[in-house]
Amino acid sequence: MSRIRRILLISAVALLVIFMAAWFERPGLREYHQQLITKAGPAHPVALTATWLGVAGLLVQDGRNAIMIDPFFSRPPGLLRMAFNREIRPDEAAIKDALSKLKIEKLDAVLISHSHYDHAMDAGVVARLTGAKLIGSESTLNIGRSAGLPESQLMVADTTQAQEMGNFQVRFLASEHAGKSGGAPTGNIDAPLTMPAHYLDYKLGGTYSILIDHLQGSLLHHGSAGFKPGALDGMRADVAFLSLAMIDELDIYLRETLDTVGATRVIPIHWDDFSRPLSKKLVPIPFVVRLDQFFEHMRKRRPSIRVETMLVNDPAVLFPNS
Repeated sequence: MSRIRRILLISAVALLVIFMAAWFERPGLREYHQQLITKAGPAHPVALTATWLGVAGLLVQDGRNAIMIDPFFSRPPGLLRMAFNREIRPDEAAIKDALSKLKIEKLDAVLISHSHYDHAMDAGVVARLTGAKLIGSESTLNIGRSAGLPESQLMVADTTQAQEMGNFQVRFLASEHAGKSGGAPTGNIDAPLTMPAHYLDYKLGGTYSILIDHLQGSLLHHGSAGFKPGALDGMRADVAFLSLAMIDELDIYLRETLDTVGATRVIPIHWDDFSRPLSKKLVPIPFVVRLDQFFEHMRKRRPSIRVETMLVNDPAVLFPNS
């Protein structure tokens, strides 16, 4: 399929989604508000906390070390601009404002699950502003180079061994993108992007699950709702942060992720409509995410696993009894 035909097809689909979203209520909001993560009162200075940043973004810190995964603060507005492959670029003012509100001046690392714009576009700027190592695929590193990062701050994700980052042990595990398309736009970003770039310039690159071990507990970040069969065998995590966008077979997906790592708690991520600013009420991506189906499945099929949701930019203690 030619590039023009592909863009026209994407445009038609986006227009259909916008039209239908105007007529149908987006499901799952009631469940979202009723399933908030348990708060443990004021955090101990060295408690391991997680802060959901919207989409697949996550900030994990313990008072000494801090890691950010898939930060995406720019959130360019509107599905039509994406459908027509308009120009986009990181919004540095929005990124600085977000980091200020999070009280983040320094990060040990920025980890990227794959290089689509809603996961990686802001990563290089965040790393530059915080002095962090940017870790991901070669495509992600080229995004970092686009933001002016020196080679000393770039590191290719190593799927063969864990990496020590202060109190954290981080492991990248090969995965697959969700959806029948395999994660379009697929392919690699082979050179630094010239800004402004286009939506479709942010190609998939490698796709990873990210496992973080800490003395207080362990967590799995699964930034896209696909999977590589058996890739998580032998891995263990107490809490799983799972993407809910574009799931093909929910039960199989949960078996290959949540069940395989033995997590007793699951926190859904990548369910919010990221064409809307964080200042507005978060709603699920229309027709791509069904929070109601996810919660109902967990209630009926996996009742022993606690489902929790997080308010955006609201830190929560992950292991209050540790």
